[in-house]
Amino acid sequence: MSFKDIEDVLYHGMKDLLSAEKQFRDALPKLAEAAEDQELSDAFREHREETLNQIDRLERGFSMLGRAERSEKCKAASGLVAEGDGIVDESGEAPAKDVMLTAAGRKVEHYEIASYEDCVRWARVLGKKDLAALLEETLEEEKAASKKLQRISDRLAKAAPSPAMH
Repeated sequence: MSFKDIEDVLYHGMKDLLSAEKQFRDALPKLAEAAEDQELSDAFREHREETLNQIDRLERGFSMLGRAERSEKCKAASGLVAEGDGIVDESGEAPAKDVMLTAAGRKVEHYEIASYEDCVRWARVLGKKDLAALLEETLEEEKAASKKLQRISDRLAKAAPSPAMH
């Protein structure tokens, strides 16, 4: 793709996010199943439902931009999913393994937060206030998901044995 103007940049960012959201949608059930902590498992399941709405918002956003809805394979998302899959496949004991799962989830959220922040800014530069508001709605959900995972991680980390306890 060639980038001629800021609208091309926004379009590319939205295509990247659509791919990322779809990859994360498919990965979240594996994380939920791997989590031993019920609150963590529920958080992953709830965020999958949110992700379905986020995909719908992005699809509406393409219409608002007047561009075809497309996604191109997001390599960053593929790497984050692979990292999460690696944690799922590792042996480990709760709550330590669940802390690792929260870390994988937070990395995803931070990637999404940075990506949505950029797209919101670019939509504003273009004067597309409705599109910016639509993207910002998802941005706020991603921030809330990150905070929730951090809170769960803090609780689990305090419950995990430390080396001195072995």
